[in-house]
Parts: sequence; structure tokens; C-alpha cells
Amino acid sequence: MPAREADPLDGAALLKLTFVLQGKEQDPGFRYVYRGVLQDLGLDDAAVERHIAAHGERLRAILVTRGVIRA
Repeated sequence: MPAREADPLDGAALLKLTFVLQGKEQDPGFRYVYRGVLQDLGLDDAAVERHIAAHGERLRAILVTRGVIRA
């Protein structure tokens, strides 16, 4: 079975959500990297916010599974 292609919105949303949940969304390093990710993927922050709003529960579950955050 072929591997599922990664959703660019998922990647950007997981990055942002990781920092938001840790209260570090104003960290200069995050802001620099996040802007670059958005540019590279041709996305904007509004699209990422909408994706988080629509898929937040699933995204949080992914972060728990990966050990990034606690349940």
C-alpha cells in the first residue's frame, strides 16, 4: 500500500500548535521558522488557523502520540 502523502497544512498546523500549547508562539525562533514554512508551502497563517479549528482534536492526538505534548 503506498504511503499517504503528507498534508502541508497538517505540518504547518502541527508546528504552530506545538508552540501555542507550550505558550511559546511569540518566541523569535518559532516566528522565524514558521514564516519560512508558510512561505515554502505557499500557505498563510489564516489557512493554518482554520485548519487547526477544523482538525484540532486530531492534531492534538498526533502530538500526544509523538510524545510532543501530554494527554
